This record gives sequence, C-alpha cells and structure tokens, in this order.
Amino acid sequence: MIKNLPGALCIGVAALAIVILQGGCSSGSKHSGLFVIYQKAKFGYVDRKGQVVINPQFDYAGQFSEGLAEVYVGKKYGYINPKGEFVINPQFDGAMTFSEGLAGVKVSDKWGFVDQAGKLVVNPQFDQVQFFTESLCAVKVGEKWGYIDSTGKYVINPQFNAVGAFFDGLAAVSSNDKSGFLDKTGKIVIVPQFDWILDGSYLRVAGFTVDWPLPVKVGEKYGFVDTTGKYVINPQYDDAGNFTEGLAPVKKDGKYGFVDKTGNMVISPQFESASIFSEGLASASVGGKNGFVDKTGKYVINPQFDSASFFVDGLAQVGMKGKDEKWAQGYVDKTGKYVFGPTSSD
Repeated sequence: MIKNLPGALCIGVAALAIVILQGGCSSGSKHSGLFVIYQKAKFGYVDRKGQVVINPQFDYAGQFSEGLAEVYVGKKYGYINPKGEFVINPQFDGAMTFSEGLAGVKVSDKWGFVDQAGKLVVNPQFDQVQFFTESLCAVKVGEKWGYIDSTGKYVINPQFNAVGAFFDGLAAVSSNDKSGFLDKTGKIVIVPQFDWILDGSYLRVAGFTVDWPLPVKVGEKYGFVDTTGKYVINPQYDDAGNFTEGLAPVKKDGKYGFVDKTGNMVISPQFESASIFSEGLASASVGGKNGFVDKTGKYVINPQFDSASFFVDGLAQVGMKGKDEKWAQGYVDKTGKYVFGPTSSD
C-alpha cells in the first residue's frame, strides 16, 4: 500500500505523525509567510515575528497556498486571503488546499474543483480527491482511483486501490495489495511489487523538496528504490522516511538515525523518533521529549517538547502537555526561543 496523501494515503514514519499541515506552516513561493494558531477553540494566523495578523475566529484554518487558505466557519468552508478577507465565501461542505490554481471542494457528498475566483470548473462528482501536480489529480469513484486533467476529463481511468500524486513524471499506485509506479500515460513502468511506498506526495505539495530514492517496504523491512525500481539501499530497516536535504530517517534495532543516499549511516541510531530534515534541522526525541538536531546529530535545541514539527520559514511548531492533559502550542525559532506562545487551546 502507498502511504502519504489524505484519503488514500497517510504518512508512515513515527515522527511524521505530527506532520506539516497540523501546524498550518508556510513554505516557499506558494505560501504567504503565515502560521496557524489555535486559541480559545478558534483558529487564526501569526506572521514570522509571532504577531497576530488574522485574529482567531475560525472553527478550522488550513495553510496558505497560492495566496489563499481554506477556513471553516458557520458549518461551511470558504477561502481567505492573507488579510483575512473572504475571497470565496463559505459555501462548501469540505475544502482542500490550492495547488496549480485549483482546489478540491465538497458539495453535499461529492467533490469537484474551484478556481481562485471561486468558479466551479469541475463539477462535484467524485467520492474523494487529492491535489493537482504536473497537471493531473487523483480522484476516487466508488472504490477505485484514477487521474483527471484540469477540465475533469479522465486521463487514467479509475482502477487502483490507492494512489499518490505525480512527481518527476511518475506516480505510485497500488492494486492487489502491491504497489508500483506508472507514468502519465497510465503505463506501468515499475511493476507493483512493494508492500508499501512512502512517495512523499504530501510533503511535496506542501512545498518541501523530496528526493529519490524513495522508501519502500517488502515484507517487514524497508529499503530505497530509484526511478527504475532498482534498489539503491536494500531492505534492512524497521522504518524509513523520505530523503530531504540529502538525508533520510531510518529505524534500526529500535532506534532512529539518518542515512545518506548511498546507505551510509551518517547519524547513528540513537533517537526514539526522528523526522525529515528541513532548513538544516530535524526533530528527534529521547526520553519522551523532542528537540532538534543538525546534520551531525548534535542537538541544537535540547529535547524539551512533547511534540515538534518541521522548520519552515525559520519557525517550527512545538507542543507541551500540561498536568491537566491540555496542550499548549507555539512556534520557536532556530535557537529554541519562542516567537509565539506557548498558548493553550482553551
């Protein structure tokens, strides 16, 4: 089975359970430099300096992408700009992030797509949808996934049990409990043979650069394959994450470390969990607490948090659990100093 995108897919490495969109991070040219906050049961946004720029007022708020963010208010979803103004009024029963100028929206129990003006360009007709990448988007009808173009026309008919997004001309697909890769014509180029693929789709859509080789699982072990399906690193790990910034987290003998693309263990297994590298740092935990390490494995920010996300635009979301089991979350800079929070959700 493939692992990464919502609906069909989810993220595999233990440390990635915190993941990107929980914090509503922003990254790269797609985004607006705003970060989601949650106070008194409402969502809003702060800038890189921790200044509140959109007051908490929404029942849900997603990350900004291509100048817009999906928000939930009055039991409907709409889209706002970085000033907090509605560009597309709340009217949908579900909404997804914009990618390549289109976003999936749900009307009653079916999904279609709108443009940035709020015009419905692909009528609601799908049971689930993902994101547009390389001009194609995975959609689900009944129990099968296929791919459409931006007009809603099928390019690859629904036939797969699970799918990922297209990157570098390839997409991971799964059928009969095995996963492989196809090209944009629908031709299978790497025969389904893996029990699991972490294709990095969700990370890439969110603005992270994910590199080949990709982690795959065969039996009970994880290895890494290139664009031809050939093993670059043989299956030998108990868990594995994607390559970013030249390193990938792997689990061996009960601990996480990091390998390079040749399989050389650059940071020896010593952590209880570990995330991908972003902006030169990766969250890693010891003693049940998360901190951030550099590419030598040295802690730059000591383990002290109960949860920790990725660094994006110089900030990372972190969380602390209080004695009453309530969470307080905030954003820290690369020195570990809080730029915003921590604040309780109450």
